[in-house]
Amino acid sequence: MTERTIEKEQEASSSFSFEDMRLAVGDRLQIECSASTGMQRAFVRVLGYLEGVSLMVTAPAAGRNRIALIENDLVIVRAFSRQSAFAFRASVLRACKLPFDYLHLSFPTKAQGTLIRKAVRVRTSIPAQVGKGDGGEMAQGTLLNLSATGALIHSLVPLGEEGGLVRLRFETKLHDVESVIDVAADIRNVQEGAAEGEDDVEYQYGVDFRDLSPTDRMQIKSLVYQIVIEHPRQVI
Repeated sequence: MTERTIEKEQEASSSFSFEDMRLAVGDRLQIECSASTGMQRAFVRVLGYLEGVSLMVTAPAAGRNRIALIENDLVIVRAFSRQSAFAFRASVLRACKLPFDYLHLSFPTKAQGTLIRKAVRVRTSIPAQVGKGDGGEMAQGTLLNLSATGALIHSLVPLGEEGGLVRLRFETKLHDVESVIDVAADIRNVQEGAAEGEDDVEYQYGVDFRDLSPTDRMQIKSLVYQIVIEHPRQVI
């Protein structure tokens, strides 16, 4: 991680406040650590924050081992929220071990953000079958969020690179009527990190649906708006 890395991320992006990211307790963030830790990227969860003081997150881990961050270590934090991808710099204020491992990060006064979609997006935890677009085997994944035009997929298996094609299959339930959506999608961005509690790697794929049929488009849009109405706090 270098100053040049941060400067490149800031190119063609806009500055946002912490409030613009709309982070909530339990949200997953990707944290990029220095190369000296031996594991550059991992996922953490938001525990809370005190405005202007610190952002509290779970300690990043590589498999079952906590990544050894110490005070004043510099990290880059990335988040998806409100149809934008955000990144900001932070330093470790305190690495705590009781009652569990967690970090106090310096409170971000601003973040760089890039718009990735305009459609309304909602947090979900929808089980899905996911696989590469070449028709290979399908694996279990989860849709972490969903819009009428795309989704954020969590997977423990690699599905491809940015610009590649994936296949996903998931069920929708609208007014007690169940349907199966089986669609192709284009990979727009990829994030990789250490899996929580596993000696493995996990992936997040931001995807855009490709060539949705009118029926599938209606089903997905209806599901999104049903969540908006019934669970407004899940709107990103």
